[in-house]
Amino acid sequence: MSLFRPERRALPTSIDPNQLTARPIFGNWSGEVVNEGTAFTSSAVSASVTLLADSVATMPLSLQNDKQGRWQNMPLPSVFKRPNDEQLMFDFVQQTIATLAIHGNAFWWTPMKGIYPLEIRNIHPSKVRVKVTTDGKPQYQIGKDVYDSSEIKHIVWMRMPNQPLGISPIDVLRNIIGTDIAINRFLSAWYGDGGTPSSVLETDGTLTQEQAQILRETWIDTHYKNRKPAVLTGGLKWKPITASAADMDTMAHREQLVREIARFYRIPLHLILGTGGDSQTYQNVESAGIIFVRHTLLPWMRRLEDALSDLVPANQRLHFNADEFMRADLATRIRAAQMQISAGMLTPNEARHIENREPYEGGDRFVLNLPGAPMAGTPDLPFLGEDAEKQA
Repeated sequence: MSLFRPERRALPTSIDPNQLTARPIFGNWSGEVVNEGTAFTSSAVSASVTLLADSVATMPLSLQNDKQGRWQNMPLPSVFKRPNDEQLMFDFVQQTIATLAIHGNAFWWTPMKGIYPLEIRNIHPSKVRVKVTTDGKPQYQIGKDVYDSSEIKHIVWMRMPNQPLGISPIDVLRNIIGTDIAINRFLSAWYGDGGTPSSVLETDGTLTQEQAQILRETWIDTHYKNRKPAVLTGGLKWKPITASAADMDTMAHREQLVREIARFYRIPLHLILGTGGDSQTYQNVESAGIIFVRHTLLPWMRRLEDALSDLVPANQRLHFNADEFMRADLATRIRAAQMQISAGMLTPNEARHIENREPYEGGDRFVLNLPGAPMAGTPDLPFLGEDAEKQA
C-alpha cells in the first residue's frame, strides 16, 4: 500500500466493466432511409460537417516538447505532414472529422516504427468490429484480422459507460434528417412535375377535350410574354394561382430543420444561412470567431490532439494552432503587443514573430517601457534579461 495514495478498491461485483449497457434507440418516422450517403443530400448536414472538417483541417499542426514545464516547438516528423502515401495532413484530418461527425467513431491504423508511426490511415467504421476481451481491453476485427489498441486508434464523438462504440450523430439526427430529405423530395417532385399551373381558365359551359386543348393553346399563343389586355368571351374567366399558405409553411418548416441541425452541431447560423441567420457586425465578428473556436471547434480539436499525442513519446504533444480564427484586426494586435512588451511579457522579436516578421538585433531583450524610458533596440536600453529560447 502506497503512503501517498489510498489503496485502490475493486469494482463492486454488481458492476461488470465487460457487461455492455443498452444502446439508446433513436426513431425515424419520416419513412426515408438515413445513412452516410443520404445524409449529405441534406444541405444543412453537408454544410455543418464540411465546415467542421475544413475548419480543423486548415489549422497548422505543430509538435511540441516539454522542457521544464514549457512547451517548445520541434520539427514536425514527415508522418504528420503526409500520414500515408495517398493523403496529405489536410485531407487526413478532414476525413477524420467528417467520419466522426457522421458516424461518431473514427479508426486509425497506426503501425509503429521507432517512436513515431510508420503511417496513419483512416478505416471506415463499417469495416471495423469492436470486441471487449475478458480483461476489459478492446479488440478490433477488420475482416479476418484482429488488432489491439497498439495498432488501431479509436476516436469517439460521445460514448456511454460500458459501450465499445460511440453514439452516431446520424442516429441522433435520424428523424430530423429524414424529415429534411422527405421535404426536399416532395419539393423536387412538385416543381419537377410543374407544381401548380400559373393560372386557370374557367367557364360554366361544358367543353370537350379537343375544345379545351384548343382554348389552352390559343391562350398561350396569344398571351405568352404578351402584356396586351386579354379579351374573354363565352363566359370565360381567368384566375391566377399563387403559392398557398401550406406551401409557405413547408418552406418555413424546412428552414427550422436547418436551424435544428445547426444547433446540434453548434454551428453559428450566420455561417450556414448567410446574412439571414443571425445579425453580425464588424465589431462582433472577432467575438463570434472566438466563440466558434471555443464552443464548436475546440472539442473536435482536442479529440484529435489527444489521439495524435498518444502516438508520440510522453514528453511530446501535437497541437492545432487556432490563432488565425481568433485573430484580431491590425490596430488591436498592435496595441496588445505594445502592452505585453511594456509589461515584460514578450520581447519585441517575439511580438514580431507572432506577426510573421523578421527579428531585429537587440529585440530579444525584455524591457519595461516606462514613460521617459528609451525605446526597444536603442543602445542605452536597460537590460532585463533574455528569453531562454530566441524566436527564429
